[in-house]
Amino acid sequence: MNQLIKTPKVSVIIPVYNEENYIVKTLNAITAQDYKNYEIVIVNNNSTDASNEMIKRFIQKTNFSGGIVYETEYRQGTNYARECGRRLATGSIIAMLDADCVPDYYWVSSGVKELQQKNVVAATGAYFYYDASFLLRTFSLISQITIFKLVNRIIQWKKKGAILIGGNAFIKTDALAEIGGFNTNLTFYGDDIDIAVKLSKFGKVNYATMLTLKTSSRRYKALGFWKVNLKYQTIFKDILLGKHISSQESFELVHPR
Repeated sequence: MNQLIKTPKVSVIIPVYNEENYIVKTLNAITAQDYKNYEIVIVNNNSTDASNEMIKRFIQKTNFSGGIVYETEYRQGTNYARECGRRLATGSIIAMLDADCVPDYYWVSSGVKELQQKNVVAATGAYFYYDASFLLRTFSLISQITIFKLVNRIIQWKKKGAILIGGNAFIKTDALAEIGGFNTNLTFYGDDIDIAVKLSKFGKVNYATMLTLKTSSRRYKALGFWKVNLKYQTIFKDILLGKHISSQESFELVHPR
């Protein structure tokens, strides 16, 4: 695969489904990065709220120099939106950002630095649930930056796969193309682990503390922390064991990315 230049172009793909309460905050943060060579690809996944109008209004008012591409993907599912974005992207790095996330000023540049390490094809980091209770955000963050990082190293050492956080990841575009892009058979649960397993065959997937990203805990609040985590962990284990995950098992529309 091609070597990265010093300041490669990054394409930040943001899937959007009914994100009227979050999308403007996300767009304000991603258009204010210290890194300069990047574009933003927003894919509206058939929203029924005011997301479309809010995105159009933001694009009209912003003076972001990198360029914003805006498209609609009517087929429901996060990976349908991401795959639409991938085909529109022109960067040598794909950055995956969810529409309820708030990246810090150095998020893009930090992701690029991770991918410039030897044999690294992707990088990811933890979520910091900024609107959760103190206990939840603290417990979750500590677990992710200790246990997840350790597990990621172990399963790559055993050549079983890797961990990738779907709304907080950087992937070399050519590596993503090599594995056939985003798997649209998995529309939510398991989509990130599926792609991590495939990418790990081409190089390292780094789990970096410096890529910790603020995001909403709305899914946990709506569906229950332990219930959602059990679903994630079960599908994670099944994919690592090579089990087939059906589209129905992967589906989520209550709070999709």
